[in-house]
Amino acid sequence: MKGRGFTLIEVLVAIGLLAIILGVAVRYFINSSELARENQTRSELQDRVRMVMQVVSGDLQMAGARYWNSGDQNKGFSLPAGKVLQGNNDGPKDTVSLYYVTSLRGKSEACRRVDYDFVNDTLRRSDVNATPTTGNDCTEPAPSYQPLAEGILALDIVYLCSNGDRVNEPDCGADAYPRSAIVEVIGYPLNPMKAVGPQNLTTVSNEPLSCPVGRGCYALRQEVLMPNLKPLPQ
Repeated sequence: MKGRGFTLIEVLVAIGLLAIILGVAVRYFINSSELARENQTRSELQDRVRMVMQVVSGDLQMAGARYWNSGDQNKGFSLPAGKVLQGNNDGPKDTVSLYYVTSLRGKSEACRRVDYDFVNDTLRRSDVNATPTTGNDCTEPAPSYQPLAEGILALDIVYLCSNGDRVNEPDCGADAYPRSAIVEVIGYPLNPMKAVGPQNLTTVSNEPLSCPVGRGCYALRQEVLMPNLKPLPQ
């Protein structure tokens, strides 16, 4: 007895079912790939903004530090008068210039001048040696900028003065000093995203900000104490 073969209709039905299954599988893998790419893009953005916040916060916390020590070696430096912490309020993209002494470097490179500025949406940082070859008066070298992070829409800083004032530049007047700073960093992903998040933000200094179309933004805000700016007792 001969076996019965498949009819044309059965073959077509089987091919159709196989095509549907393959289509669902392909769509699943495409969606999984897109989701993984979106998660990677979002994670890269958050890491980039957090890195900027960590670096800027560390510099602000050190602003005004005057003493270097290593074991039984100690040295005090004099920072440039009136230039320990300077900044300009340029909308959401503030610029900062500051001096400090760090024991993380050798005595010949302990005194640092650090500056931040922007070129379009690229935040740049300069960290140059201001240690004098003789004496203890820190020098005033020219900045030498290097890119720190791309896709940064805002480095917005509000300074909280010891007299309770809030100012957009680190000048609290003759009878007060910047006690702390509220720092906000806002960035956008370098690659387009489907789930873009918020498109419009208001920064810590009440600057309105629009994120690039199809990119969205990630914002991080924190208060940074600046204990070294308190005037020394007379």
